[in-house]
Amino acid sequence: MSLVQKIPCDSPIVGIQSLTAIDFPGKIAGVFFTRGCPWKCRYCQNPSLSESDLKSSLSRNDIEEFLRSRKEFLDGIVISGGEPTIHSSLCDLLAWVRDYGYSTAIHTNGGFPEMLRCILKKRLVDYIAMDIKAPPAAYDRVTQVHNTGIAVSRSIKIILSSNIDYEFRTTYHPDILSEKELIDTMRAISCAGAKRYFLQRFRTKGVMDQELVQGGDVVTIPQAAINEAQMLFEEFEVR
Repeated sequence: MSLVQKIPCDSPIVGIQSLTAIDFPGKIAGVFFTRGCPWKCRYCQNPSLSESDLKSSLSRNDIEEFLRSRKEFLDGIVISGGEPTIHSSLCDLLAWVRDYGYSTAIHTNGGFPEMLRCILKKRLVDYIAMDIKAPPAAYDRVTQVHNTGIAVSRSIKIILSSNIDYEFRTTYHPDILSEKELIDTMRAISCAGAKRYFLQRFRTKGVMDQELVQGGDVVTIPQAAINEAQMLFEEFEVR
């Protein structure tokens, strides 16, 4: 039986971006946004998705129509959020998308390592992009949730041992991370074995924290951090 039959009626998808050339390296892709995220990061660009409930989900028919209609134009589908790995239906969702012939990627905060392990064991994704929020000692401060660092550390190890293509990336704002904390973040992920890492400039679009928004999109990443990253990683760039 086709895996298409397994997608639950109560899918976690609340929005679709029809085209992206940057979220899935080497692929022209669509993005499915899932509802819900327990973390409260101040620079989140999709804060409304954190509170999205079942009523806001797209129907199976809507999702299926998109997958069918875009088969000739898209190479892959990215599952983003919110945080997709909080959903027990994620494996079935990824299998369903792949059944249509798409490559798949997920964007994750790494907070739910057992779901990541399940996805990778079943080889349901071709690419993983994971946000690294802070050095271990500052993780709870940035996420505003207790005990997030341990799960993140486990997720990093799972990804690096999987042989799946990946990236780790950190969004920088000086009100959230000091220059030293940013460098400590990079050193921690490098020590774990990461070879590909990106620094992301803060963007105000979608951000609800007015203290951060008031400064605009003019945040400069410290040159010392850039120099450090160039030494630590085989593949690095500022986005």
